[in-house]
Amino acid sequence: MTINNFINIKNKCPSLPLLFCCDHASNLIPNQYKKLNLDNNMLQSHIAYDIGTKTFTKKLISTFNTNAILGKYSRLFIDLNRDKNHLNCITEESDGIKIPGNRNLSKSEKLYRIKYFHMTYHNEINVTLNKMDNYFSCKTALICIHSFTSSLQNKIKRPWEIGLLYRDDKRLYKPLLKYLSDNTKYKIGKNKPYSGYEDVNYTMTRHGELEQRPYISIEIRNDIFEKKNLSRLKDLYLSISNAIYYSQIELGAPYNTFAKKLNLF
Repeated sequence: MTINNFINIKNKCPSLPLLFCCDHASNLIPNQYKKLNLDNNMLQSHIAYDIGTKTFTKKLISTFNTNAILGKYSRLFIDLNRDKNHLNCITEESDGIKIPGNRNLSKSEKLYRIKYFHMTYHNEINVTLNKMDNYFSCKTALICIHSFTSSLQNKIKRPWEIGLLYRDDKRLYKPLLKYLSDNTKYKIGKNKPYSGYEDVNYTMTRHGELEQRPYISIEIRNDIFEKKNLSRLKDLYLSISNAIYYSQIELGAPYNTFAKKLNLF
């Protein structure tokens, strides 16, 4: 039995060894689960998906002419950025909101979601990275795209507009931070609003750190995706894409060789 829980956007001839991932791209719930008994307002909110990230990631793919894998279903159905054994891989509550369709699940239902949705997504990332590694004869860099709210239910304001989440390997973190700090006025969260060392960064940790490839998670505060902030979003996109390009140059050979051919600067 095969269930496609991902959207794999492939370029036959990608320009550089860089894969984008967007775990929380979608707020869809499989039809048979009746929206987990949530109303549409809840499914349009941040608890269901990372607002703005799907479009943002697709634009990055176009700019860098490379590949991306996006989650197909809501994080409320299965959270692809959590270990399969994590308590909130299938959460019963998010930001104070109870998720009726996830309560009192049988063991077989949990295993079903993990096997046919969670595992298929991560297997696809693994296969795609290995193919790109072979194509470029080096470890493909991994950039995960997420968004976060300006505050959670506790109303504590999050001042950062961009968050850079990292662990011990800072090969992407350092040049991204340098470019954004030197060339923009955005408030940058260094391992904020979450820390890369917390257990909520499964994709980055599994496919980046454990495979010894350059990696980072980029978080964008989701109010920037509101229509009233269109010009601000365009500026932020340009800043982040330039910072990513700069990071590929700073990685050195062979990454800089492929990046220079793009001639983005």
